[in-house]
Amino acid sequence: MKTYKERTYFIQSHQLKILEEIKSLPRKRLHYVVGQQSDLHPNLTLREMKNLIRRGLRRYFQETSLQYHQGLENELVKFYCVFETKKDFFHSQHQNNVIDVEVDMGLHFHLFLTSPDNYHWVSFPQLIHTLFTELTSLKHKQRCLSEYDYVSIKELDDNFILYHTKQFMFRPTSEMVMKNI
Repeated sequence: MKTYKERTYFIQSHQLKILEEIKSLPRKRLHYVVGQQSDLHPNLTLREMKNLIRRGLRRYFQETSLQYHQGLENELVKFYCVFETKKDFFHSQHQNNVIDVEVDMGLHFHLFLTSPDNYHWVSFPQLIHTLFTELTSLKHKQRCLSEYDYVSIKELDDNFILYHTKQFMFRPTSEMVMKNI
């Protein structure tokens, strides 16, 4: 059991697996990126979001590496991305009551991103900007993100991970996770 931001989490086996996988990422250059979609503009689908994140990683290395080869991005950057919905939407999907109001899905992501400890040539601010550019590249969905931010994580604790993967407390689903570790 863990407590974070006034919430108590009972860790289940599938959560423990997610926790351990995220903790296995190299930590010297670990970054956390969050992207929340807008309530007011057309949103990306889960598939589009996954494809655009992967395309952003690939594009960064194509543009910055003199010797790019297919798959270089997976060698030089490790990530674990969890997709979640807004709390109201999530709860609406896990109850038996009929809801008579429209509930916004609010699809968003929590991306833990790093490079190997012995590889220092990734510019994370530039990489994260490239990801943003890709996520907003679809002409009819350019304003899909209402929030986009990142931080460099100096110390990664279990509570931070559990809080940012909280929807997995109830039901694990592999389609809401994207990783290359």
